[in-house]
Amino acid sequence: MPTMTLQRTVLGTEEIAAMVERVAAEINAATADVERPVFVGVMKGAYIWMADLLRAVGRDVETDYIDVSSYDGDASTGRITIQRDLKVDLTGRTVVILDEVIDSGLTLRYLKHDFEERGAEQVLIAVAVDKRENVSSGGVTPDFIGAKVPNEFLVGYGMDYNNHHRNLPYVAVLELTE
Repeated sequence: MPTMTLQRTVLGTEEIAAMVERVAAEINAATADVERPVFVGVMKGAYIWMADLLRAVGRDVETDYIDVSSYDGDASTGRITIQRDLKVDLTGRTVVILDEVIDSGLTLRYLKHDFEERGAEQVLIAVAVDKRENVSSGGVTPDFIGAKVPNEFLVGYGMDYNNHHRNLPYVAVLELTE
């Protein structure tokens, strides 16, 4: 296993708290006429973002989780595999997908299409951080973005390297050396 060294902090805890409050307000405004939206966390990474955001949303919502995989270590395989599926029926519902990061957008594009196929009336996407350098490069565009960050290998606030550093309360660049 390579040596892992945390480099500079990209988002500190205060910046994260402010972005959570801002995104929660944006989601509340966008879903004000929706009685009970369904928030779906993309596991494992979204669990911290989801918990913080749901507390800040501060209204009655329904929640569920989906566990998908498209990475092997630090590289995308290009294939989406559902490890754990939803339990809630999405038919006629407004769904807010929560993910901690968008880089290629392939997983979120897949999930948005899949949830629409399942009958969701509206599918919105909220990401904590956006690593995309070229936002027009396919994939999908999130409706709500917490922060734009550099396209480097990041850990913390749900992001990990082989399940290391996911629980950090901030976001930092990870350097891997052999």
